[in-house]
Amino acid sequence: MKRAKLLVALVVTIVMVSVWGSTVSAKRIKWKMATSWPAGILNQKVCDMFAKEVYDMSGGRLQIKVYPAGKLIGALEVFDAVRMGTIDMASSTPAYWIGKTEAADFFRSCVFGMEAIERLAWMYEGEGMALYEEMYAKFGFGATFPMGILWPEVLAWANKPIRSMDDFKGLKFRTSGYWGEILADAGASVVMLPGGEVYEALQRNVIDAAEFATPGIDKILAFYEISTHMLVPGVHQPSSMMDIIISKKSWKKLPPDLKAIVKNAAMAITLRSLTIGLVEDTEALEFFKEKGVNIEYLDSEIQRTLRAKAYALMDQKGAKDPFIKRIWESQKKFHEKVRLHKKLMTPLYE
Repeated sequence: MKRAKLLVALVVTIVMVSVWGSTVSAKRIKWKMATSWPAGILNQKVCDMFAKEVYDMSGGRLQIKVYPAGKLIGALEVFDAVRMGTIDMASSTPAYWIGKTEAADFFRSCVFGMEAIERLAWMYEGEGMALYEEMYAKFGFGATFPMGILWPEVLAWANKPIRSMDDFKGLKFRTSGYWGEILADAGASVVMLPGGEVYEALQRNVIDAAEFATPGIDKILAFYEISTHMLVPGVHQPSSMMDIIISKKSWKKLPPDLKAIVKNAAMAITLRSLTIGLVEDTEALEFFKEKGVNIEYLDSEIQRTLRAKAYALMDQKGAKDPFIKRIWESQKKFHEKVRLHKKLMTPLYE
């Protein structure tokens, strides 16, 4: 009888421990994620998709509430909010933090640099990820991951034509990063504005021209309604990488499996951003043509001049900063390597 009672007690104990363990493992964690993006554009859709992917993969254990720019924190304030632990995580682009670390712009894009697939190959298969993590290391985040990438951007929406280098002189141009320095060297007056403020600035002639994103995103923001000229190709950003930054406090609280889910969800959604972006951009270009938008291709001689200015600027920055030099040399080397593949393996479609 005593043995039977002991056996029953043991079984009950095992069941209780099992139930308790399941309850603990199923404990829900709720995060707040602020972004630098206006609602409705692909950058923001990527964040919403990421939150859903994490929720589904974790069985609901990690819930991320996503706030577009300005709903919780300003577009350019998310970096410091995450760093201080005010919010759990944020989505932005490294280029917005060039004032905090000059190397950051290399991890958003590079003027006349790598296209989207090439950039991701450099990040995941080349030296990119190690350099990216080294750049962010001094800020004390819990984790940082690429999360979303765009195809080439529109070079400019302008209220006046840009058909010579002289047309840049005195042009009030909204942009960011190293491209701003290149345009300033060409004589433009560079202004930095969040994406949600560009439409009104163009409409009121506060600025003469602006670049923000891809054809698909610019269509949603309706720049075609107020600009007489659309300039392509996006030599300033042949690809544009976004990323997520996570506070140290929040990251430390996650068990290993949830950390793996966050990391792999970010990678999965980056792939989706490519496929969705290609479709949206193609449809937007067709839409612009139907609307009679004046789409102009930047003169090849101007492109050569700007490329020379861009490479000279990168070399100059590398000469002053050993870390920037390492990044720049790594990107140039990788880009040259994959260009051989593109040259030899791309069919002629015209």
